[in-house]
Amino acid sequence: MNGYGAILNSIKQKQFAPVYYLHGSEGYFIDQIVTAIDEGALAPHETSFNREVFYGADAKAQQVLGACRSFPMMAERRLVILKEAQRMGKPEQDKLASYLKQPVPTTVLVLVYKDARKGLPKAGVTALSKTSGVDFHAKKLYERDIRNWLPSYISSQGFEADPAVADILVTNLGTNIGHLANELEKMFLYLKATDQKRLTKEYVYEQIDIDKEFNVFELINALGLRQANKAHLIIDKMTQNAKLNPGVMIVGGLFRYFHQVALVYSSKLNDANSIRQQLKLNYFQATDALNGRRNYPLAAVYRNIGYIQDTDLMLKGQKPTLMAERHLLKTLVWRLLN
Repeated sequence: MNGYGAILNSIKQKQFAPVYYLHGSEGYFIDQIVTAIDEGALAPHETSFNREVFYGADAKAQQVLGACRSFPMMAERRLVILKEAQRMGKPEQDKLASYLKQPVPTTVLVLVYKDARKGLPKAGVTALSKTSGVDFHAKKLYERDIRNWLPSYISSQGFEADPAVADILVTNLGTNIGHLANELEKMFLYLKATDQKRLTKEYVYEQIDIDKEFNVFELINALGLRQANKAHLIIDKMTQNAKLNPGVMIVGGLFRYFHQVALVYSSKLNDANSIRQQLKLNYFQATDALNGRRNYPLAAVYRNIGYIQDTDLMLKGQKPTLMAERHLLKTLVWRLLN
């Protein structure tokens, strides 16, 4: 995250700004900076008289600024943290903005706005840039950004990871960065205890304990979005229980899906509502069909229908094959995506 590492590094070196304006919708990065300041600005014996925490719903700007303007007691600096600052009314916000024009150099003021829609008044942001304050915008990361961020995060903690680890984590645990970091922390503790430095994909699979039962609709959704790793994971899990997920049922669902995508092409439909109405599908089916139209050329759609028909004949014993049912279905998914 741009600027995030530099801020943490300066805090580590005890180089504190008079004001930190932390805002945005990705709370994990904001929390990490607040924790670093809270742990680094004062020695434990200094906190009783020099640290104050306020909450925007209850505090008044006069209280916060009064704490900021007090002198440190037997310490180099004071620390004032205002959490949920976005919950303060506009008059209070304006008073905070006025303080930023000339902040007290012996105070570290941390303003936390965990709301992408609300923040400091413009005058405060302008003043901040002129007084060596820190303005950090924690933007919500897209899935691809999180996949790119995870290897650098793992490296920053002193570990290495197999290339597939980021995909496995995001596919199975989602995109909540705080949750991902918590799960990784558990893994790091074990690696440290066993004097290991590498996160292998086998170890990660074991630790996240994937026990979710997938179904053909989730497989279709992953195929429609061309999420290869997720599609391979789903078919792998589904084929571990052939009784619950018979091959002919999976193949039947895939055939219906690509047939629907072909109909979307032939009907020249370009939005989910039109697809839903004309093809008599529910909203989720229509969205999946639209994803298929966007992500598969028409020639690939017809090719995939052929692959599915071939697999169906093999499953029914009408076409010779040496592959077991599980291998047939996993191979089919690979062919559909390539």
